[in-house]
Amino acid sequence: MGKFQRSFYEKSYNRHDGIEQLQKMPWFKFLKRDIEKGEVFPALRYNGSIHFYYKGARICEYNGNLHGIPKANRDKKLFNPDTQDAYEEIKKDCLEWSKNVRGIKERTQLSEIYSKFSPYAGANSSIILLDIEIGFPTLFLNNQEIHANTQVDLLFLHKNTGKLYFVEAKEADDSRIKKKYTGQSKEELYNSLEVAKQLKKYNANLSAREDEILAAYREYLSVMSEIFDCDIYSYPLGLYGCTKLLVYGKSTDNGVKSLDAIHSVLKDDLIVFPKGLNEIDYLTEKITGGSCHA
Repeated sequence: MGKFQRSFYEKSYNRHDGIEQLQKMPWFKFLKRDIEKGEVFPALRYNGSIHFYYKGARICEYNGNLHGIPKANRDKKLFNPDTQDAYEEIKKDCLEWSKNVRGIKERTQLSEIYSKFSPYAGANSSIILLDIEIGFPTLFLNNQEIHANTQVDLLFLHKNTGKLYFVEAKEADDSRIKKKYTGQSKEELYNSLEVAKQLKKYNANLSAREDEILAAYREYLSVMSEIFDCDIYSYPLGLYGCTKLLVYGKSTDNGVKSLDAIHSVLKDDLIVFPKGLNEIDYLTEKITGGSCHA
């Protein structure tokens, strides 16, 4: 089973040198300024790279190299804007890409969460957005492949308790949370939904990898605090053992029936914002409420 991890460089002295190398990149100041405004969100990956997201698009992927020239790419092309104007042009390209590429709408909508909950933007909230688009290695149990291609949308940290909350987000008209009601029980309807299969896969990873997840995000917090010169969180971490489901926007009749079935199983692990993501000011109490449904 592949290990879930987040790192920059394995050895602490290498990490410090690598961070200095990143901070000296001529374009880093452009990204950092937008990160502090909540427009761009950085995410540390398992292989030591850092992905920077803007409006749902990955504006830059950075891979450090202490023994040569580090690499920064966007869409497999060199990322090296040397002026603010050049950087703004890349942002425009990202925005156009987000508008026109199928399946990216959700990511673009969720980017509105950056400014309110990003720890790098001075979020005034007891929960902070710690990671996005969180990929897990293939999960094997008893030498059998159980789940592959696992990626959860959001990870929040509740600073009052140190607890990590994984959250999957869906727009209300997403076909994965809707199915025509034909008289089946609520549990049968829920189990027939694609989102039920997704949550089962996510929760299996949380159960099997709890120690790895906590260790990975302790390292994550240390690395990102040093890169962006801020104290994000330095206390013990814990893991909420189930993935919460966030549904935003209005549902059709089929969607309402399906949401009722989902709620009957998930209870407070289902968060519904019928007015859309403009209700995210209430996200803190919704995420931290309830008990694990699994």
